[in-house]
Amino acid sequence: MLCEFANRLDMNLLRGYNADMDKLEKLNDFFVTCFYSILSAEQRALDAVSNGKLKLSIREIHVIEAVFKAKATGENNFSTIAKLLGVTLGTLTASFSKLEKKGYLVKEQDKKDKRVYYIMPTRLAGLINDEHAAFHKRMIDGIAERVPDKDLGRLSDALKALSDYFNELL
Repeated sequence: MLCEFANRLDMNLLRGYNADMDKLEKLNDFFVTCFYSILSAEQRALDAVSNGKLKLSIREIHVIEAVFKAKATGENNFSTIAKLLGVTLGTLTASFSKLEKKGYLVKEQDKKDKRVYYIMPTRLAGLINDEHAAFHKRMIDGIAERVPDKDLGRLSDALKALSDYFNELL
């Protein structure tokens, strides 16, 4: 997309400082900075709650979160959770194995169909998930405090469009 845009530009504009490119660079900088800021804030919040003793990565926390989301719909099998996370079954299996060893997840065999296994969170995973959800609530509340009410709908619409775009990439 960026290459298409650059190809359409007049060569004279490319020689100087291009205002449109500046906007695109600012947009890119915003996304990169925002993404890493959120991940860093999540990690700091987790470390603060646990005094750094949990030794969980943000990716592992998001696996735990996905297990809870899938469990709420009764579809907490490996395939569904892998799709929810946008990862391969092998990647989820590796993450599951690590989290199982750490005591956050267990697997249970379906009583009727012995080929199906469900990923189940432990009580410890519940504590982590609750803290992670509280972090997200604080984050959204903090954003809502800084954005005027009249702009929240437009912001939500814009973010929905971005989310749709990123989901198309998966």
